[in-house]
Order: sequence, then C-alpha cells, then structure tokens
Amino acid sequence: MKKYIKLASILFFIFIVFYSGNRYRNYSLSLMPKEYKLVKKIFDKFSLNNDLGNRPVSIIIRAGEDMHYLMVDTGICKDKKNICFYFENLDPFKKYRGYRSRDVNYAIKQSYLHGHANASASPTGTILINRSTFRVLEGKENFIAAAIAHEMFHIMQFAPFEASFKALKAWQDNPNKTDESINEVFLNEKQIIEAEADLGGALILLQADYPKDTFIKAMEYFYKQSGIIHTKGQSKRHPDYITRINLIRAFMNDESFHKKKLRDKSSPLTWRYNRRENWLKFYPNQINN
Repeated sequence: MKKYIKLASILFFIFIVFYSGNRYRNYSLSLMPKEYKLVKKIFDKFSLNNDLGNRPVSIIIRAGEDMHYLMVDTGICKDKKNICFYFENLDPFKKYRGYRSRDVNYAIKQSYLHGHANASASPTGTILINRSTFRVLEGKENFIAAAIAHEMFHIMQFAPFEASFKALKAWQDNPNKTDESINEVFLNEKQIIEAEADLGGALILLQADYPKDTFIKAMEYFYKQSGIIHTKGQSKRHPDYITRINLIRAFMNDESFHKKKLRDKSSPLTWRYNRRENWLKFYPNQINN
C-alpha cells in the first residue's frame, strides 16, 4: 500500500511540475519571442509621456499578406470570396501539423524571409504586425516604433468608424448619390485619416523622447523598401508618398510640434501574454484608476 501511495505522490509531483512549467511557458512575459519583447519595450516607452487611451490594446504578430498568395499557389486554398485571407493571420512562431502542414510551415517561412514591413490596426483595438517587419527593420527599433505609433493613433481615433460615418452623412445629405460616389467619399476620408495618423504618430514619438525626425525618416524608409510607389493603387487608401512627406515635414516645422508634459499618462501598463493564442495585450493605467 505504501508503494502505491509513494508512486501516486511521485506522479502527482511530476504532474504539478509539468503543469506549472507549461503554464509558465505559455503566459510568461520573459519567455515571449524577441519580437513581442521589442513591442512591449516600445509601448512601455510610449506610456511614460503619452495618453494611450482608456481601453485594452492587443498586439498580434502574424505570418503576413504573402501567405494569401502562397496558399493559392500551392493549391491549399482557392481564393473564393477572399477566404485565403485567413492564412495571413497564422501564428508564425508555431509549427503546424495535419493536412499539408509541411507546405503551410514552408509558406510561413517564405513569408517571413520575403515579406515587407507592414502593420495595421483593427477597430477592435488590435494591432497586427507582419513578422517580416522585424526582419526588414532589424536594428531600426525607432522605425518599428514609428509604425506602431501610427497604428496606435488609428486605434485611439476609431479611424474606420469616423471615415464610414462621414460617408454615411454624405449619403443622407444627398440620397441621390451613387454607391461609387459614396465610396469615393469614404476613400477620401480614409486618406485624411491616414494623414492624421502620420501626424499623431510623429507626436507620440516626440512625446516618448525619440529624435524629432524619427517619423519622417521611418516613412521615407518604408516607401523605399516597398519599391514601387508611383501607381494609382498605391494611393487609394493613403495619400501618395510626396503628399505624406510634405504634410509630415510641415507639421514638424509648425510651432504646435513640441513635447508637452502630460498629467494623464498611461504608465505603468499592465501586460498579459498568451503563447498558445499568440497575442500580447496591455491595459493602460487609466483603466485601473
């Protein structure tokens, strides 16, 4: 009987150790991938002299847009109703198993090696960053901070809603407007919002003690690494390169572009990480006050 009790105790101890170790690995900030650690470092710096709003923000590092095309090329996904979009959001730190997992894992690797620097913001309070961003901008932490600041400003301003609201108002003011003209209003508003996010992002960086010209240098580099910038498609959602650079430069030379001491700062941020679900989330200090 004593042998069984001893054996049960040993097995229970092994289970506790395994469970605790697995839980620590899944939620520990210290064991996050280096890309998430860098994102956390940047946001902590932002929070010292910026008001980042009053709602939680999630950051997800994903496989990226190249996955869409790679999945079509391999025949894994047929692009009906844009369903291949799903693969863009796969976890790039995970080894997948199952149906054609070898092709999926290879595509994730290629997306990382050949993808561009890119980030986007969702109205839900989520910032999506392609993992390839960290390869393209390796050693350029300030430029990564610029991309994140731009997307953070979108989240604080509820950008898609504002653009859509103005398009809706234009339709109500003139119900005879065609869908095409309403969509044109929406796209024009989105360009304005993108320009505002450039200026807001530049101010976030200045408030966080980054060099004054960080944002404009980052923007110039983003366009250079993207390659082709002269096509009309490049400016459907964003102002064209020359317009964006001129607007940023004009704002930087304006007397309103200076650092201010804020009373309502977001620091200290409260952080949560989930390896299994692949997200990092922060809660601004204002939530707890």
